[in-house]
Parts: sequence; C-alpha cells; structure tokens
Amino acid sequence: MVTTGNIQHINVNVDNLAEATAFYHGVIGLALDHTPDQGFESQFFKINDNQQIHMNVIADDHPFRAHFCIDVDDFMGVFERAKAAGAIDTEPWGLVRQLPTGKMQMFLRDPHGNLVEIGSLPSAKVDQKLFDD
Repeated sequence: MVTTGNIQHINVNVDNLAEATAFYHGVIGLALDHTPDQGFESQFFKINDNQQIHMNVIADDHPFRAHFCIDVDDFMGVFERAKAAGAIDTEPWGLVRQLPTGKMQMFLRDPHGNLVEIGSLPSAKVDQKLFDD
C-alpha cells in the first residue's frame, strides 16, 4: 500500500487545444508549463511545484460525473470568468455551494465535455451575491 503518494499529473483529452488552453489558462487561471514534444498536440499546465494537468488532443469519450478538483486562491475570480463563459454545470453535482467546512465548491464543464470541480480555501472571501444566481 502506498502511504506517501502524490498525484504528479492528470491527463485530460480535448478536441481543440487552443480552445482548451483558453479555458484552463484564461478561465481557471492555470499557468502554462513546459510541454515536451509528444508526437501529438499537447499542453501542460502547472498546478503547483509538483503537480500538472497534461492536455492532449486525442479523441475520447467524456463521462458525465467523473471529474478532478482544483483548489484555487481566487474562487470569486474563477466563478466570474466561468459564469461569463457559460461553463458552470449544476447538473451532475448541484449548485455552487459552501460546504460545512467553509470551503466553496462549483463544477465547470470545459469546452470538450470534461468536468472540473473548483474548490476554495475554507477562509476564502466570497461575495454573497453569487448565491442569488
């Protein structure tokens, strides 16, 4: 059994790399990372010093509820950009909400059908107006 593991990266398949990059970099705010030539279109995104998202242009099926979660420093900024992009998806797991721990949670559907959970730090400042929507 692994007792001190670390998720180094997750892989997300997309149909259009420019569109995906605009979403993950522009809407979510992830930094672009060095991407080696893999023989197909790809872009790596830096989550922190030890973790990445590997984005590849490879046709695949996208499940409805399966997702990965990214905790962000600027939950309200991501919320506002995601709302403007029409990316908030309440169908699989419900409305944007505050959990009993104080952590905020929302789910976004990227332009290629992948579901991404966005979480906040429990102490994040949240504009209560987001609950009016």
